[in-house]
Amino acid sequence: MPATLMTVDGFPVPVSVAGPDRGPYVVVLGSAQHPPAAYDALTQRLHIAAIRTIVIGADPRLHPKAVVAVLDTLDVPWAVLVGDRVGAELAWEAAAARPDRFTGLVVIDRGHPRVPDPQGLVRDPDCPPVEMNTTAIVTSPAARAMIRASQRFVYGDFRLVESAARRTAAESMAQLAAEIVLRTSTY
Repeated sequence: MPATLMTVDGFPVPVSVAGPDRGPYVVVLGSAQHPPAAYDALTQRLHIAAIRTIVIGADPRLHPKAVVAVLDTLDVPWAVLVGDRVGAELAWEAAAARPDRFTGLVVIDRGHPRVPDPQGLVRDPDCPPVEMNTTAIVTSPAARAMIRASQRFVYGDFRLVESAARRTAAESMAQLAAEIVLRTSTY
């Protein structure tokens, strides 16, 4: 589904909304390298599972309030939040800041902002814990320790999922979709 530009805090952000008329929402915060269309295979799988999707393209100016503003504009009261790499950094922050708007969290290769990344950088030493069920998908050994250390900042079910590097893109997408469907059914 083609993305439309939505103005958030005075700047345009590509947003793609699709799926069945009824069902839970999933918000995907994309990776910096991927436009919203890069998630079409994922969203199609989620639509088959009766899940509506909102894909928000990556932009360094996005922040948790901007993500919530997109939901407000679309009249979406709550959703499961999914973050892909750089999008996962924002997803952790949004989930921690607004537990009333997100019912679950799925992140790929990024840890909680209070946990040092593989280079030792702590993104936000004051970020509150996430108070919701969380799945962290790990695709590299470097991310594994960071994700494991993030568990102490999750007040809810925490699931660490290893994704083998030898998987094809289709297999990885199927695994991600399955994890998202699991989180939409556990809130």
